[in-house]
Amino acid sequence: MTATSNMGGMVAWKLKETMDGHGVTRYALQKDTGIAMNTIRAMYDAETQRPDLALLDRVIHGLRRLTGKDLGLEDVLRFTPGETREG
Repeated sequence: MTATSNMGGMVAWKLKETMDGHGVTRYALQKDTGIAMNTIRAMYDAETQRPDLALLDRVIHGLRRLTGKDLGLEDVLRFTPGETREG
């Protein structure tokens, strides 16, 4: 994803870190959410560039159910001010 502010910054996936930290497998997330395994794999491997809001909503709700924790968008994506994506 590209930066959206004049000050610069970068949005990046944090899904792998969150899932691994809570012991959630891609298979478990796929079974809970019904999201295609290829889509989950692409998000987990930080290959997805344009996730839609409905997809993010399903992922967050699935993570909450699977972990019993109050997880949110900040557990799936991270914004780093000042960094930019090459290309």
